Order: sequence, then C-alpha cells, then structure tokens
Amino acid sequence: MAKVEKGVLSQGTQVWIKHGDTPELTKMICITGITLGDDSVNDIDDTCLEEEDTTTSVPGLTTPGEGSISINTDPKNETHMTLLQLADERATIEVFIGWSDSKEPPVLETGSVTLPPTRTWTSFVTQLKDTNPTFEPNSLVKHSVPMKRQSKAITAYKTNP
Repeated sequence: MAKVEKGVLSQGTQVWIKHGDTPELTKMICITGITLGDDSVNDIDDTCLEEEDTTTSVPGLTTPGEGSISINTDPKNETHMTLLQLADERATIEVFIGWSDSKEPPVLETGSVTLPPTRTWTSFVTQLKDTNPTFEPNSLVKHSVPMKRQSKAITAYKTNP
C-alpha cells in the first residue's frame, strides 16, 4: 500500500528577506518560527435611519495582521544581526517563505524576486518593530521580532513536481 501524504512539514521551511535601498535578498539562518497574524476586514456601516433593530454593514478594506519572526539569538549569525538591525530601524521588508516541499531558492534580478513554481511560497511586505531579548531559565536567549504586515500574505502553491 502506498504511503499517504498528510500535508507539508514545517521542518525544511526556508525564509528569505528582501531589504535595503539597493535590494539584497538574504537567506535567514535558523529562524525558529514565523507567525503571520490574521487579517481583519473593516465594516462600513450602511444602516438606514428607518432601521429600528439591527445595524447593517458592507465589507470595507482589509487590515493586514500583526505577527512575529522568532530566533534563538546568536550574535555570530549575521542574518540574526541583520534582522535585529532592520527591526531597530523599523524597516519595511519583503518576506519569502519557501515551504519544505522543495529546496529551490528564489532569485533576485534587477530588484525583483522570482519564485520558482517547483515550490510552495508564502510572501508579504511587512514593517519590522524593535524588540528586546527574552531570558528564561534553562533556555537560549531569544528574540521575537514583531512585524506589522503591509500587504496580504499571498501563497503560491507548487505547480511543478
């Protein structure tokens, strides 16, 4: 009997960030977690004055969610230091999350990123926020860098095997 696939594992996920005035694409090393946050849709009240019981509304703009990028902070890891510096600057960056269903990396050419269709990708624009380290007993020093997405998180599912 053939093995039934039950989904895509988180282990093997890779993360890249595009940042800087002259765009750089940096592969992040040892991200321990990413939370994207949930989007919310604003309501625009369209209740008529004649209404006596219930307000009504139509959907308005979407407010992107707030999340975080987590690391076990390593001062010798240049990508950790880059992330913390960008957070200190409150930089706006693009994030490209390559799912574990392939190992193919994104490509940066003339300031634009191309995502290979042989891998599932989730990407978004976000503004990083400054944060402090967390110290707990019997643990590594950690940072959870807050981020406020500036766009929807778009997932492009793998189309080629």
